[in-house]
Amino acid sequence: MTLFLGHIGMGEARVVFTDPPIADAARWYAERGKENPFSPYIAAHRGLRHYRFEDVVPPAAFRRSDFYRRFAEPEGWDKGLSFLYWQRSEVKAMFSVYRAPAQPDFSAAELDALAYLYPFIGTAIDRVRLLHSERLARRGLEEFNKRLPVGLVTLDWDLRVVFANTEGLNACAQWNLGPAGARIYKSRDCFTVPPDVLAAVRRLRTEIERRNPKDLQAQIGDVTQVAHARQPGFVATVSVSNNPSHALAKPRFLVVFDTWRAAAQSGAAAPARRPSPAALRELTPREREIALLVAEGHSNAEIAAALSKSVLTIKTQLNAVFRKLGLRRRAQLIALLR
Repeated sequence: MTLFLGHIGMGEARVVFTDPPIADAARWYAERGKENPFSPYIAAHRGLRHYRFEDVVPPAAFRRSDFYRRFAEPEGWDKGLSFLYWQRSEVKAMFSVYRAPAQPDFSAAELDALAYLYPFIGTAIDRVRLLHSERLARRGLEEFNKRLPVGLVTLDWDLRVVFANTEGLNACAQWNLGPAGARIYKSRDCFTVPPDVLAAVRRLRTEIERRNPKDLQAQIGDVTQVAHARQPGFVATVSVSNNPSHALAKPRFLVVFDTWRAAAQSGAAAPARRPSPAALRELTPREREIALLVAEGHSNAEIAAALSKSVLTIKTQLNAVFRKLGLRRRAQLIALLR
């Protein structure tokens, strides 16, 4: 069985699901589509709901074709049936069932049964297309958020981590281990949501459940902040992301870590204003840290001492900052971030 989704014009699909699976399906079906003898038939019969393969190519001729030798025979079939689903005059999806040479062709009763299932399969296809689209949209949003210079962690109702961007991983490591300890480990390897932040999320969840256990909806003001006990200015803000009241899914929690107000790791005062996220988005976490210390007026030697790096390493990373931000001088970086 195959399910083809997202046809480009009348050509092969962008996404193919197969049972049993085919290794490197994208390449296989791209090559398969170039010789597919059924595509011209479909193009000439727009709106067609289904067809048997033998209606297009006689069985004897089909088994002598290059398409059969290269694709159908390795896949193990010589007969089949396809259901077509249309969006105006273009194919939006196609569901195909195949049979091996030793199996009989589709009977009239089987065709009637499949015709009965046609609308139900169509509903399932629409759901698959919607889920696929939503998944891609979520992936795109997560890719964007990964690069934001703001620590983000999303938890579901059961306090399982749904998403954490790079800055969120770093913030949790710094919260749990301190600035010096966080530099020893890779933030992903030691990642865990701080216990006091989790406790704040639990309190917020309990309040929502207490208010109305049948309608778990946050209200204006359902936001709480947690200040780090030993790192002045390090704050986590927890808010609730509602779903529609009729949704099956329960609300989620968004944790935003505010490290801008925390004292610099070198012991210097934190900058008076937040740098522009757009200006820092292209930088790695380490480059961002160095850029902020430069903006606070520290020399390369002071930054190297604070971060336990060589001055040459700091110069190299600072040059990368200049290149990514399109700057030439230190004064330009300071002006940009202040």
